[in-house]
Amino acid sequence: MLVVATLTFFMIKLVPGNPASFLVGVGATRHEIAVIDAQLGLDKPVLTQYVDWLGKAVRGDLGKSYITNQSVTSALSTAVPATLSLAALATLLAFIVGASVGMFAALRGGLADRIAQAAASLGLGVPNFWFAYLLIFLFAIKLPVFPATGYTPIGQSVGHWITGLVLPVVAIAVNNTAQIMFQARSATLEVLGSDFVRTLQAAGVSRRRIIAKHVLRNAAIPVVTVTGFVFVISLGGVVVIESIFNIQGVGSVFLNAVHQQDLPIVQGAILYFTVAVVVVNLIVDLAVGWIDPRARR
Repeated sequence: MLVVATLTFFMIKLVPGNPASFLVGVGATRHEIAVIDAQLGLDKPVLTQYVDWLGKAVRGDLGKSYITNQSVTSALSTAVPATLSLAALATLLAFIVGASVGMFAALRGGLADRIAQAAASLGLGVPNFWFAYLLIFLFAIKLPVFPATGYTPIGQSVGHWITGLVLPVVAIAVNNTAQIMFQARSATLEVLGSDFVRTLQAAGVSRRRIIAKHVLRNAAIPVVTVTGFVFVISLGGVVVIESIFNIQGVGSVFLNAVHQQDLPIVQGAILYFTVAVVVVNLIVDLAVGWIDPRARR
């Protein structure tokens, strides 16, 4: 996180333009720009700005927005529930469908396997933003089943929260489901061809018992690992999907801040995404250790 915070801070300083010029507007004089620079602390040396910002950041103070003067933590914390809802539900949907279909295809073989591979290849080739517009056209315009835009917090209405997330979640999950499906199929086939499975078969252990007790558990290890990677991808896809469905999450806040050169918000949003990635990687490591005793040793 320290590396990301440092790189983000100095890379943002390389972006052309001056936030003070954006705030003052077209036709501002140099004196007016200098006054705003002084108020924002942008007239100090870059290294001094970094030390000041990092000293506050480690205490939880990420500064204030240049545009609204709202604290960065407050602005982003308000947007976090929508983003986490999208990413978490999309990952959960991708895991359930991808792992189930992938393992079933590997165990069944034949036509079912070929259909699953074709569907997964199609899913990998579909851009999520294009699929999002297709879903809006089909299920919000032609068949007005789900809302096309907006987000309702779960505390206000669970039903509206679910219906508002269906289309964006499916749009994000389509690519991720295909990735998990391929991984689950490959892992299951690899375990089925392993020596210990052949030994169990030779010992007369039933196929159902081998699959339930040994194959699925061992095949789940790489599937769990790739699911964590898929969640990280979902966080990246959320930025675009939130814009399409007009959901005010961290991705939308981040894009608006980039357009307005609101640098504290940009830095804070990147740190929030970094925290999510670190936490998810930790959860994946713990899950793998729980599934596979060898990883714990």
